[in-house]
Amino acid sequence: MTAEDQTIDNLTVIFGYGYAHIFSEVTESVRKMHISKEQMAIIEYLYLHNEATPTELSTALNVHKSSIAHALRKLSTKKLINMKKNQLTNDNRSKLVSLTPKAKNLLSEVIGHIRHVIGDHLEDIPQKDKQKLLEATRTIVNIMNIDGGLYDETRA
Repeated sequence: MTAEDQTIDNLTVIFGYGYAHIFSEVTESVRKMHISKEQMAIIEYLYLHNEATPTELSTALNVHKSSIAHALRKLSTKKLINMKKNQLTNDNRSKLVSLTPKAKNLLSEVIGHIRHVIGDHLEDIPQKDKQKLLEATRTIVNIMNIDGGLYDETRA
């Protein structure tokens, strides 16, 4: 097995573990609000882009417009989004969607939960290995040109 194949296998295990053990353990707030993956994707997109039209959301998330409309109604009912007239068009039907402070707080809670779970896993790692891990993660972020998304907000 080549070094590249081993790297791919290792990253597959890491990403698979992360998905199974971090993201599936959603916070109590997300669970109580019955937020679907599609709704969470909309929240994440709006968090990164501040606002978007339903058409932009549909295109960016590769989801049918009717599904976006349904998810936006649900998010609006949960008071997680605001919808206002799009001032950039002459069409009164065109809307811009943005997050409410409640949604931003929810995302902060989710990010905090992810950081907590990862931090718990790092506690027992020896310091020299933590340094190697730091260097490896920096390399991955830099080489893959990962823009950070929600993670970017946790860097300071």
